[in-house]
Amino acid sequence: MSWNDNYLQFKNANALESIKANEQRQLSFKRFESQGLPTKKEEAWKFTSLKPFNEITWQPAGEGKALTHEDMLEISKHLPSEFTNYVIVDGHFNQTLSDDGGTLFKIVDAEPADFDENQSSVETHLLNLAQSFLSKKICVRVQKSEVIEKPVQIVFVHAQTAPVYLSERVQVKLEEQSELKLLVTTLNLTAAKASAVNVNLTAECGPRSHLTLIQLQNDGAESYHFSQNQVKAASDSNVTSLVLSLGGKLTRNYYEIQFNGKSANAEVLGLGIGDQEQHIDNYTFIQHLTGENNSVQQYKSILSGNSHSVFRGRVLIAQDAQKANSSQLNNNLLLTRGAQADSIPQLEIYADDVKAGHGSTVGQLNKDEIFYFLSRGINQYEAVRMLSYGFATELLYKIQNPPLQKFLLASLNNKLGRMVQNVQ
Repeated sequence: MSWNDNYLQFKNANALESIKANEQRQLSFKRFESQGLPTKKEEAWKFTSLKPFNEITWQPAGEGKALTHEDMLEISKHLPSEFTNYVIVDGHFNQTLSDDGGTLFKIVDAEPADFDENQSSVETHLLNLAQSFLSKKICVRVQKSEVIEKPVQIVFVHAQTAPVYLSERVQVKLEEQSELKLLVTTLNLTAAKASAVNVNLTAECGPRSHLTLIQLQNDGAESYHFSQNQVKAASDSNVTSLVLSLGGKLTRNYYEIQFNGKSANAEVLGLGIGDQEQHIDNYTFIQHLTGENNSVQQYKSILSGNSHSVFRGRVLIAQDAQKANSSQLNNNLLLTRGAQADSIPQLEIYADDVKAGHGSTVGQLNKDEIFYFLSRGINQYEAVRMLSYGFATELLYKIQNPPLQKFLLASLNNKLGRMVQNVQ
């Protein structure tokens, strides 16, 4: 099935209420057909090829798989009682597994504004693709001065064995002096031959608001994961974000934050754990459009087998953004000779009174440290796992909420335990 056939089948089954929205979605697909997918000839995609993804015959999800009792139990393992959980299975909201949304969470038809053209973004190809197959969107809204104590988790589950492509849209709005901790999780229920999800998330953070935004990517071994996060930060707002990439054949994460007011802070974190042939690509774009703001980027990867990580960190400090502070650090730990890490910093500074810096490291485990473990009766596999765990947890400990931290650490430990068994 070609992309055109796929789109026609999807469009016919998912007509939007708004005539204008239907027209805008059609324009998105025309733009996608005209541009196609990005290639390695484009600088932003120099190290990442989508040719294998494009060669797969993708199809829309349709009605999705009817979940068995065993399926429900498996998904429930990922739904801690300390969280407020919302579950989307093959693009459809599952009310049985989800908590009550109240005024915080709702699913609505996509609107004309959801299909805006994004020609200036390096992700324009994938944004057009995401919009072409968009029907519903998830809206999360926190009212003025409201503090959501429990972490909120949105879980996107791929339950079919067929090669299904899904587009998901999450729209987050924090009003003045509000607070939210949001976890977006993707996972596969079955060992599909191939699956793909494209998650587009936008967040507006009002004055003095606090947003903790976490992505947990626990996709299957043959999965393709694309995400585009676009965050706007108003004055005195605070944003902490973390993307934890554990599963998937190919992952491309795009994170963009715009500082639109003074005295705002953003801590942008990323951790990728790759083995076998996994490919993890993170692209960040931090825009200091106003002054007196602070941004900190710290990305790490632990790689084994023939896995490959790419980090490209772009920082723009506009001419009027005086007294902006920005730092960027990328650390990579290679456990095997076949693993590879690429780091590309980009600083565009047009103001005079600023602080900006970047750093990158690529290294291996210290043999003396491994010998220390061996001399105390700890085998090599456990030594590698413990040292890797220590390298990674620095970032997870920055998430201050105990239930969230516990959940993320358990997911990390599970992946590391499986990965180090294959390290030669």
